[in-house]
Amino acid sequence: MGTFWVDAESLFETARHGVLSGSPDCDLAVLIGDRGGIQMLEAAGWTMPGLVAHYGAQTAYRITRERGSVRLEGRSRSETCVLKSVAPAEIAHDLLAGCLPPAYARHPSQPALLAERAATHRSKAETWATFA
Repeated sequence: MGTFWVDAESLFETARHGVLSGSPDCDLAVLIGDRGGIQMLEAAGWTMPGLVAHYGAQTAYRITRERGSVRLEGRSRSETCVLKSVAPAEIAHDLLAGCLPPAYARHPSQPALLAERAATHRSKAETWATFA
């Protein structure tokens, strides 16, 4: 595996650990020049092609951490990648939405009704069997 992919994986995992440790949201760029020099800067308002062209980067990674999700976009002269992780709250929402009939899933303002309906609609074993 080349350095492009190793660096992408390392940056992505670091950003994911930041989410778990409660670090604030961010939008950063890591730019690597032709001679191996590394720059890290705020990426808000930039596109990947704009960052590469403006700073003359050989390789660029944009790491966006927002509401528990992480997205990394990487670009070099010959390779590109996008890595994404989904926030735990989003996963929980999707799992719960799968347990409830659509009409109940849209009305979270009535939690007692939701809990009662979820208990009668599908058992936990049936729900988890879906994902096994």
